[in-house]
Amino acid sequence: MATYYFERDTGTLNAGRVREIIVQAGKDTGSPSDYNPENYSYSEESSKKVTAKGPETMKVNKLEKAATELGFKTTSVTVVEGLDADRHPLAASAEALAATDYGVQITMDQATVTALASGNYSLYGFKAVQTTVGGGMPLVWFKSTSYGLTTDVNWQIQFEAYTSQSQIIPGGQITGLNSYPATLGQQLVVDSPQGTGTIQQGTPGNIAVMNQTSNPFTCGISEVVNGTAEPLCAFPLYGNGLDAMVPIEKVMLTFATKQVNTGTVIERAYSQSILVDLTSATQRAVSFDINKGWSWGGYGWGQAIPANQNVVPILIEDGASYRSGARTLLG
Repeated sequence: MATYYFERDTGTLNAGRVREIIVQAGKDTGSPSDYNPENYSYSEESSKKVTAKGPETMKVNKLEKAATELGFKTTSVTVVEGLDADRHPLAASAEALAATDYGVQITMDQATVTALASGNYSLYGFKAVQTTVGGGMPLVWFKSTSYGLTTDVNWQIQFEAYTSQSQIIPGGQITGLNSYPATLGQQLVVDSPQGTGTIQQGTPGNIAVMNQTSNPFTCGISEVVNGTAEPLCAFPLYGNGLDAMVPIEKVMLTFATKQVNTGTVIERAYSQSILVDLTSATQRAVSFDINKGWSWGGYGWGQAIPANQNVVPILIEDGASYRSGARTLLG
């Protein structure tokens, strides 16, 4: 069983309109029986929010598209599987980590694709984490020039914990990784001057790096994107210190002419970017225009990031704010 949260930023919403949205979404799929409004019970939480409880057979992106088609614009949909409504949305962001495959589909017109290619633009991706550790910086997670009218960015919930002797300098690159496959609840225990170690049991809910030497290192998390594990953040790891991090499903995408490699430390957005929140859905769809920038239907899961904005607090979230409520993310 799942709970779907239908919310509007502007305008009103009621159970009747939600039923219409479900029916409309079923018309755009080969399995309309999966979108039967009779399979759900409804609760009008407010004039802008309605919950529907029932089987988790409906896709969030199809429901949001159907709402737009019916004129119920700025309607966002969140689905939480097996969780009570009073735990939303805090629990949703943590439980979403149990999913295995995520993706963002980018659509562009021919003029935009031609302009990007002729202008030597690359598509850059960045991933967010939560932590209480200070001094951390986001890294270029992936870089690609393989884009077209429809471009799919896909990643899997496969993590690694790493150490490096590179310095965390804006514009610098983190190289020479000692990287080990790790899952939530595990920690990399460093026991050599080179930064190597072993994966051991840690604290549930996070990935940690414990330094049992007196040597300082840089450490962080890598995640598989398009088939390759790439580092997405970097933190100072002091002698005999412990850094704990929680990867979250928020990605920032940007097209830019700046030529840097994966693992490069970023402090400010290279160009206008979009932050996409996938903590409540495994797939999102956005579009990009070379002149108009990013668009996503105005839903609450998207956020425009201006060029040159400081992205450190956006991609390195303060985990202390998540210590209350349904779940303690950091030990």
